[in-house]
Amino acid sequence: MRINFIVDEQNGGNSMRDITAATRVKSNETDKNRSWLVSCLLQMYSRRYLLRTSALELFMVDRSNFFFDFGSMEVRKKAYRAIVQARPPHLNNIYLAAQRPEQLFKRTQLMERWARWEISNFEYLMELNTMAGRTYNDITQYPVFPWILADYSSKMLDLGDPSSYRDLSKPVGALNPDRLEKFQERYSSFEDPVIPKFHYGSHYSSAGTVLYYLVRVEPFTTLSINLQGGQFDHADRMFSDIPGTWNGVLEDMSDVKELVPEMFYLPEILTNGNSIDFGTTQLGEKLDSVTLPPWAENPVDFIHKHRMALESEHVSAHLHEWIDLIFGYKQRGKAAVAANNVFFYITYEGTVDIDKITDPVLQRSTQDQIAYFGQTPSQLLTTPHLKKRSLADALHLQTIFRNPNEIRPYVVPNHERCNVPAGAIFASDDSVIVVDVNAPAANVAIHKWQPNTPDGQGTPFLFQHGKAAASSSGGAFMRMFKGPAGSGYDDWQYPRAIAFAASGIRSSAIVAVTCDREIVTGGHADNSVKLVASDGAKTIETASGHCAPVTCLALSPDCNFLVTGSRDSTVLLWKLHRVSSSHVNNLVEPSTAATKPTSPLGASNSSDSSSETNRGRRIEGPIHVLRGHLSEIITCSVSSDLGITASSSHSSGVLLHSLRRGQLLRKLFFKEADRVCLSSQGIVMLWNKSERRISTFTVNGVPIATKILSPFSGTISCIEISLDGKNALIGTSSSTVHHIKDNKLETAKPCIEDIDSLANEVTGKRLAIPVPSICFLDLHTLEVFHGLVLKDNQDITAVALNKDNTNLLVSTADKQLIVFTDPTLSLKVVDQMLRLGWEGGGLAH
Repeated sequence: MRINFIVDEQNGGNSMRDITAATRVKSNETDKNRSWLVSCLLQMYSRRYLLRTSALELFMVDRSNFFFDFGSMEVRKKAYRAIVQARPPHLNNIYLAAQRPEQLFKRTQLMERWARWEISNFEYLMELNTMAGRTYNDITQYPVFPWILADYSSKMLDLGDPSSYRDLSKPVGALNPDRLEKFQERYSSFEDPVIPKFHYGSHYSSAGTVLYYLVRVEPFTTLSINLQGGQFDHADRMFSDIPGTWNGVLEDMSDVKELVPEMFYLPEILTNGNSIDFGTTQLGEKLDSVTLPPWAENPVDFIHKHRMALESEHVSAHLHEWIDLIFGYKQRGKAAVAANNVFFYITYEGTVDIDKITDPVLQRSTQDQIAYFGQTPSQLLTTPHLKKRSLADALHLQTIFRNPNEIRPYVVPNHERCNVPAGAIFASDDSVIVVDVNAPAANVAIHKWQPNTPDGQGTPFLFQHGKAAASSSGGAFMRMFKGPAGSGYDDWQYPRAIAFAASGIRSSAIVAVTCDREIVTGGHADNSVKLVASDGAKTIETASGHCAPVTCLALSPDCNFLVTGSRDSTVLLWKLHRVSSSHVNNLVEPSTAATKPTSPLGASNSSDSSSETNRGRRIEGPIHVLRGHLSEIITCSVSSDLGITASSSHSSGVLLHSLRRGQLLRKLFFKEADRVCLSSQGIVMLWNKSERRISTFTVNGVPIATKILSPFSGTISCIEISLDGKNALIGTSSSTVHHIKDNKLETAKPCIEDIDSLANEVTGKRLAIPVPSICFLDLHTLEVFHGLVLKDNQDITAVALNKDNTNLLVSTADKQLIVFTDPTLSLKVVDQMLRLGWEGGGLAH
């Protein structure tokens, strides 16, 4: 097999040429050859394969990954050297593959980040698995996750009760004291001149364990048949019952298996979606979908609650104990013996040198044995793992979703200087970008601010309007909301983007702000997409690809991808590249590598670009034309994490496409969506205006929940998904509270800020229906767990969350800019900074 990396002039080479990394197979197997641009390579790790360090795993920019075994350590080194010499421009660290796992782990500071709550428990476990050599590409070294819960019999799962959880300080084999005693007796009495003592003859993770859990989805269904010699295992031994499996790992002397990561995100592994005949049990029951605990309504609900348990405070406080057993200092040696955590010796890294076994039959049998028994991950720590900080110390997690009852509204004075009503708002750590509702020919304002920092005048953030912010000193900035003396109205006119707009397009749907504070606009009469500088509203770049005006667009949360929909019924996917000032003036038509667009394209530097705007991002593409719609595109969304785009049109409904290949993945059973949003948790949220229906689906098209809004609730004007992907904010265009009295409709304007103080009451024929201006939704259930009602019946045009979701910015149709935040949080932030020895300098730079 040949692995080729193509190097071109733009990536450091003198000409187009192939760098051949390795050759391993016969010449008649050329159909297995693989080729990539060298710029596609992002990470590279050294890997073991059947006891031998002879493999590399390559991670690409598009989030695909590949596992290659080179047969020997020497050939692997040559392949590694050839790849490094090609100088991949995006390779994060060329020394990753050359470092020992424990060195790599220490260098990344992952443990410290996790202890500060900067990454979730799930993300951390995946990172640990990757660094310890576990990978989805090798079934004998599949990622391993712990059993989290111990309650699989109650009708209601109480995640606040410690007894609901498994003891993470003990390996699975030690959870049952009676069974542990038998394992200890085995360990004490075992004597062999060659084989060291061990507690367990089976392993917590092996190929058989992986296939046991994943048999209902491909390719594991086929692999299971192959493992059993052409047929499934007996139905009584297959995965059929979660409570029964838990009882098995507690009671069975040969069963100490942990879980696979899919148990925390993929409900399809619990259903027989392919209608496979798995056989019949001895009791005559046909094996089908997996039996769930009583507290789980369906597979989606089980996965949701299981993931909640993994991220709970209890598990967060004890997860380090399990990590010590699997990846840490209790994996080997005296600590492992004391923890009753010793497995068969051949499962440990370095205990067998497969290349020193000269007998090919014995060598093969040894490899088969390790494939059957499983492999212990590479050891990452030889000292105890850090304990996670208390949640109270993690201020960045004190979001408005965690403590909604504590948030308060703060109206920014001098609304004429705010550039509202807004079509789009973006809030960074130091500035707020406001694009008004006249997009694409919109006014653009930059306001300077610092969230969660009290101004000394009762406001829990610093904020200064537009032009004054650009020239103010730190002291002037502390005089919040006060413009320069004698400043007139003309001083607060904001730059306007030059554009010829197409008619009949909703302005808020065709504007977005990048992480680099640049604005992407559609809706232009020339069918283009433009990149506009926030400072000066100058057009930096114009890109074309559609045959009709762009009707909607969306950026991925990391701002690496742009998706646009048009009246021509096509959806285009674009790549946004960060570029330096030296490159902006030399933009050329981008190469589309393996994927060439079928529509005309162009990416040219606008003639009115100035040196002040030579920064930020460049539009490349379109890299994919996403087909399947038959009429105008209404709404779209894109997620790098999920690797998908979602779009809706009037006649074709909602379609999901692959980000990597541009292929149509599936159509959702939803008539049409006026708004579509993607959550990082793998949830697709849809809103249909005519039916007043909100629905959620998994990315695989499984319905989660549906809610019909009250007929008196107005309409949804904007939606924002929380950073963790678990909640949503919905802004409405009507805040009127309606009363039905004596069969007559009455209207009243609420004078409250918090929906909790407006109770639902039914007295005779009188019904009060509170209609919050802003709804806080749980994305799994679509239940409103909090709401905000604005004064004076204000309609909402745009909402935005700052990076850590501690502040909510709201623009209203009557030109108000309101910030919702917890005022006590700013005091906690300042107190923490003072404890760390911080000395504030305002917002001066």
